[in-house]
Amino acid sequence: MKLTTRFFLILMALAVVPLLLSVFWNISQYNSTVASFYDLHKGIARLTGANVDEWVSGTNRNLAFLYEIEHPLRSKKVDEIAMIHQVTRINSEIVSLSLFSKENKELFFLQSELVTAGKPLASFQTALIKQVRASGAVAPGEVLCLKTHAYFPLAYPLVDGRVVVFHFSLDKLFEKLNAQKTGKTGEGFLTDTRGKPLACQKLERAGFDAWALLKLFKAGGRTGTVQGLQVDGEPYAGSYSAVEKLNWVAVSMQSEDELYGKQRKSIIVFAVFAAAIFGVTLVVVSLISNRIIIPITSISNGVKRFLKEQRLDEVIPTQGWPEIKSLVVVLNRMMLELQAYRAFQLNQIVEEKNKAQALIDTITDGVILVDDRGRLIYSNQTALNLLGIPKLSADVVLPRSIKNEAFFKEFTDILASKEKFLKSEVEAPLPAAPNAAPVLKNYRVIANQFLLATLRRPGRVVILRDITHEKELEKAKEDFFHMITHDMRAPLSTIQGYVEMLMRKVAPNPSTDRYFKSMLYSSRRLRGMIDDILNTTKLQRGTMTLALAQLSANELITRVSDQHEPVATPKNIKLIVEPSPVDLQLYGDGTLLERVITNLMGNSLKFTPSGGTITLGTSQDAENIVFWVQDTGSGIPEDKREAIFEKYSQMEEHKSQGFGLGLAMCRMTVELHQGRIWVESEVGKGSKFIFTVSKKLAPAPVKPAAPAVPQENA
Repeated sequence: MKLTTRFFLILMALAVVPLLLSVFWNISQYNSTVASFYDLHKGIARLTGANVDEWVSGTNRNLAFLYEIEHPLRSKKVDEIAMIHQVTRINSEIVSLSLFSKENKELFFLQSELVTAGKPLASFQTALIKQVRASGAVAPGEVLCLKTHAYFPLAYPLVDGRVVVFHFSLDKLFEKLNAQKTGKTGEGFLTDTRGKPLACQKLERAGFDAWALLKLFKAGGRTGTVQGLQVDGEPYAGSYSAVEKLNWVAVSMQSEDELYGKQRKSIIVFAVFAAAIFGVTLVVVSLISNRIIIPITSISNGVKRFLKEQRLDEVIPTQGWPEIKSLVVVLNRMMLELQAYRAFQLNQIVEEKNKAQALIDTITDGVILVDDRGRLIYSNQTALNLLGIPKLSADVVLPRSIKNEAFFKEFTDILASKEKFLKSEVEAPLPAAPNAAPVLKNYRVIANQFLLATLRRPGRVVILRDITHEKELEKAKEDFFHMITHDMRAPLSTIQGYVEMLMRKVAPNPSTDRYFKSMLYSSRRLRGMIDDILNTTKLQRGTMTLALAQLSANELITRVSDQHEPVATPKNIKLIVEPSPVDLQLYGDGTLLERVITNLMGNSLKFTPSGGTITLGTSQDAENIVFWVQDTGSGIPEDKREAIFEKYSQMEEHKSQGFGLGLAMCRMTVELHQGRIWVESEVGKGSKFIFTVSKKLAPAPVKPAAPAVPQENA
């Protein structure tokens, strides 16, 4: 992003953003006001509809006498005229009542003196009477307005073909509705379902299109909002609600200008002000661009050219305010000094390169630098001799230039691999002397990937280290261990047998029993160390086979705990067994697994001081049986937690106690059981060794014997 753009955005953030936030706040307030307005008018409309429904319910109750006229109780003759007079006296809203015969002859007529019409009101309902007689159902007529008085007609058919026509006064109802107004321009009124207001309503602003109101009714359902309705050329808004018991609609609306005209004007003012500030910001940016931004851009371009092209001799032009000119002078001087310093550094780099090359050429390891395309960038003479390459040149491409078949295959795999770090071992035949038979030697190949800065692509450093002597020493060590373990097993078995015999023959005594148990534990421990050597050798060579059998995890840890009790008690170490609540069954080699737990227990006894605690436990997860041995010893440093599982690896303070094979044997045994082993430790607080055994282990199915083939009788 350009500096001018950033400067403009900062000014906009400082000047325009607060105004925009104010606009958004006003819009939010506007929306809240509109929502409250619609809720208010919705309540008024619903209240109007409820008042009309209540009026209709009262009217229906007053007309209950018609049932007696139509169905006299127990065939008792009813004085219809007297009953009608009584009803009209009770209900003052009934201002007219007419009874017509089947032949449409008026049998009875009653009309209030308050009605100023020159003729009976029923004379206006000829069409309504025909409709009711044809349908046989009660039907209301259109509201009749005579000299500012509103009358609601209702025709009621009787079973004998007669029709009763009532006229109810709506003056009180309309007065009640007219009182439900809001503000100066608020209007509350009733319309039919076509959007036409009922007659005789006192509407101050009734100049609106009924068709527009009808479209709103059709779109919104029984209850909805009125928006943008033009009344006398002015927009109105509000709500409406259908009257449940009549085909009427209650409408409550108000001028939009009265409702939210002030909020609209405020939003427009803020928007105009924001636009003005935006224009002023553009002018300010344009005015100061030449004094600040252009000089800074010139400085930036000069620095970019220096970084990209290393052009230290280019001078940045001085322009702008004095402070910026001073900065440019300092930068120009700095680039001149950098030019001198770069020349000095180049000489230093050349010197250091010569030193490193001399050092690499003198070491016994082969060192090779190759890019991702196989082009040989650098190699010492040792590596060239091993690979059979006459000399280093630009034409050498690996692996095709390698003459040694073993190294050819190894380098093919290295260059094809995507791994950053590779480590392997190669057995390669190499000539011991001219015209002599090749000698097999072992080499450790270490390849590490890095980025070639000058070529801008990946490369690899490959080290070829002769480990033939190391291998010979390891083999000699293994042969020695195998020899001594073979020669020590027999006398140890004899010692162990005599100790067990003495424990049976000698009378029980706490003192002698303690000695016998300690001797027995020591002999077993030494026997275990011998077994570790043999098992480690078998595991490493892949000749170990598991004698799988069904085992109890809880019994394993309990048995190991009992065996170590004679050693833990004199050291004042408490042994705790936390078996699983469920007797966990698993398949495994009982001897090897017990040896794993014994080794972990022995290590905990070494590291746990007097008064400490060692806990053995079991649990399970979805796929494994889990064992752990936890102590309160000295703990293991983080940098040694992985190394302790390697062969011949021991903590410095315990190197005199054993061969360093116990944990290595544990790891290989656990992996043979398709599990894993690890340690969680904190220095000064103790360690927790955890290993798992897969639940998938199971003994191989026994093949059924082949059925005997019956022989034919000779």
